Amino acid sequence: MEFYMSNGSEELINKDSIYNAIGLNQSQGKVISFVGAGGKTTSIHHLANELVSLGKRVIITTTTHMFLPTEYGVLKEDKEMLFAMRNEKSIAVVGNPCGDGKMTKVSDSFYEWMKTVTDYMLVEADGSKRLPIKVPDKHEPVLPSDTDLVIILAGLTCLSQPIMECCHRWKLAMEILSCRPTHKVKPLDVAKLITVGYCNQLNIPFKILLNQCDSVETKKAALETINILKEFNIDAKDVVALNFIRSHAMGMD
Repeated sequence: MEFYMSNGSEELINKDSIYNAIGLNQSQGKVISFVGAGGKTTSIHHLANELVSLGKRVIITTTTHMFLPTEYGVLKEDKEMLFAMRNEKSIAVVGNPCGDGKMTKVSDSFYEWMKTVTDYMLVEADGSKRLPIKVPDKHEPVLPSDTDLVIILAGLTCLSQPIMECCHRWKLAMEILSCRPTHKVKPLDVAKLITVGYCNQLNIPFKILLNQCDSVETKKAALETINILKEFNIDAKDVVALNFIRSHAMGMD
């Protein structure tokens, strides 16, 4: 796992954790919602493990659909089962099975109760059909009303790929970019889709994670994307470049 931030000029500097890279302040609130595409589930689990190493207890849940966990699962609204998992592992992945190897959200009342028994709630609040980039429809993302911080993801494996092949809701992306279905994605496109699709719609704090930076070329593209985002009035300190390898054990985004 690698984490990078812009140093304000033309290079990326290493950070030792996603926690430090996003500048997470433990006093900022406990509900963090993950949206976008290209590594939400993996990012959630990685941050959860970092928080546990800091002595925190974490509940992972969803407002849409999420792959069933292979560990930490509490797949019914059972308070005693959740307490047992939380006390033993410090992490509980909570949801109601809905078929096709996935789980969906818990009831509103159980969600409100969960907030009272955990230090952090990490919420997968968007779907992406396992594609690296997404433009949300009008009813998306499905953010809990009490979200304190939004993490927006985009996977840079979308670069140089036709928009119709790599983007969830690519027809909406075409409208934003004024392009054809065969248009190949560039860093400018990634920055514009993130900004128009997500950042401009939010009135709460957010961070952007540019995932899949696994080569010199993608790191260069990440830095170019960060510089373009700055032109869209997004502070470079709110953008992190990283490389998470998707894991079947965690459930793929």
